Amino acid sequence: MKWKWSASLLIILFLTACGTASTQPKEDGGQLKSQSQNPENNSGWETIEVVNNRSIIAKLDQTTNDTSKRDKVVEEIKKREEFTNEPSDESAKEKLVEMSAVQEVEAMTVLPLLEEIYGGNAEFEKNGVVFFGNEATGVEPNGIWIGIKQADDKLQRFVDALQEKVDSGDILAKYIYIYYTPHTTAENNQLVDEVYKAVNEIAKQHSTPERLSLGVSVDGKTGTIEIEHNFLTKEQQQLLREKFSDRETVIKQDGRLAPKEGEPDITYPEEKYTNSLTNDGSYYVLSLSATEMLLVSAPTKDSTNTGDTIYNAIYYQYPDAQSKLKIGQRVKVESSGPIMESYPAQGTALYVDVLPEYKPDDATLSESQVIRKLLSRIGQAAVVEIREISYNKNQDEWTINYQLNDEILEITLEDTLE
Repeated sequence: MKWKWSASLLIILFLTACGTASTQPKEDGGQLKSQSQNPENNSGWETIEVVNNRSIIAKLDQTTNDTSKRDKVVEEIKKREEFTNEPSDESAKEKLVEMSAVQEVEAMTVLPLLEEIYGGNAEFEKNGVVFFGNEATGVEPNGIWIGIKQADDKLQRFVDALQEKVDSGDILAKYIYIYYTPHTTAENNQLVDEVYKAVNEIAKQHSTPERLSLGVSVDGKTGTIEIEHNFLTKEQQQLLREKFSDRETVIKQDGRLAPKEGEPDITYPEEKYTNSLTNDGSYYVLSLSATEMLLVSAPTKDSTNTGDTIYNAIYYQYPDAQSKLKIGQRVKVESSGPIMESYPAQGTALYVDVLPEYKPDDATLSESQVIRKLLSRIGQAAVVEIREISYNKNQDEWTINYQLNDEILEITLEDTLE
């Protein structure tokens, strides 16, 4: 289960804040009449304006032109290496500088005020939500967005305190957006638990529940339920939408649907052999058991184009691995769920695709046979990283460059069956 607005993220988002100050309590405390033209607002305060389809219920007034203290921080930010080197586009650079300034100036004022007036993050979560707006989050303009469900004296105190900071030139009013939100962070947290329990109950009924992947979150900006899975049928998805019909629900399938008991979870190549050795991000099978397989990545260049070769090793839980695979084969794996960061790493394999084996036209042995021959010579007490494998037609032999126990070695093997 995942939740987007953890306490640590909340603090980070607070550290990018700003605020707003004129306030207008509603005469009847009810909803605005012209709902066809205005977004929902049940806060108790009137909508001052609508920004990004949100009802702004409090605004700060920019009462001073003396912003020298903030300007000094902005100038210091511009001198940093990340801004002197890139991006070259001045408008893009200016935008990034201002985003950083909001994080380092306005946020450092808003965070302690929220903690002081609302009694800490946990108490604020019962009253509203907070997030940083920018292009990446899909909410603009740039600034701190503070959503409040019910306007009260605490909000008034918060707004007044922020206005004093604007009056003294400590912060800018334009970067703070206080708006009505129908859902608080605490309510979203509770909803995550409820949705997770509902989806997990469905998962328990699957024939292979141990191989399923499940993620649940609620978008704090919109209140939308987000579910990632690899097992829900269309009918089950519809039942979930109906169960939580008061919220929008987005359901995304993560990879292929998990196979049910008796359904195939492995594919074999139409052509068993190939005379081309490719660097395609595949893995070698190094060991097998009834429930598990050890894989090590075949040679491939890293994404930084530095020329370095990287190797990964991972233990996958995979039913009947011993009967489905052979040591030395090249495979690609679609995993399910998280990968534990260890060495070797650990995960669960959902599907395995066996690739054609490298076998030159004049060779007796195939790639997997050569690897099994290597392992029989050196044993399998440790993870063996196959760095390079090649066939010499004139000498009728194979050369393997490999790493074992942090030592890079090379071995030449005859192209004959043992």
